[in-house]
Amino acid sequence: MSRSTARSHSDPQMCRQCRGLCCQGHPGVWVDPLRFLRIFKLPDPASPETLRDMLPLEITLREIDGIAIPAPRNGRAGCIFLHEEGCRLPESQRPGQCLALVPSLDTLIDGEIHCQLQPLGSTLTALQNWQRFWNRS
Repeated sequence: MSRSTARSHSDPQMCRQCRGLCCQGHPGVWVDPLRFLRIFKLPDPASPETLRDMLPLEITLREIDGIAIPAPRNGRAGCIFLHEEGCRLPESQRPGQCLALVPSLDTLIDGEIHCQLQPLGSTLTALQNWQRFWNRS
């Protein structure tokens, strides 16, 4: 569905040191519909309502500009998959938006998120991909 999948820019050491500031806000979304379905071994849903009924408990459909996009649920500390050692999801299963974040040393220095989100993981890209997915015939 999407032209390409976001490549991980993970820096495990830096992410451990910042303790997942990006994850403490709101969880990233899965940008590529087909990748999402493969990861969770889900059949092709006919509608967002159908997908909602098939989702694992940790996943929700986030409505962004009227488009339903899968994302991890929020827990007490942000993303439900965030724990002391980092993300519980293996890198191969993480949302494309998470994989597209490029860590920045400035985040460690001042405690504010300065990581850059690459275009393939942007909310706009996710919206376009999921809109095409839901509108396909």
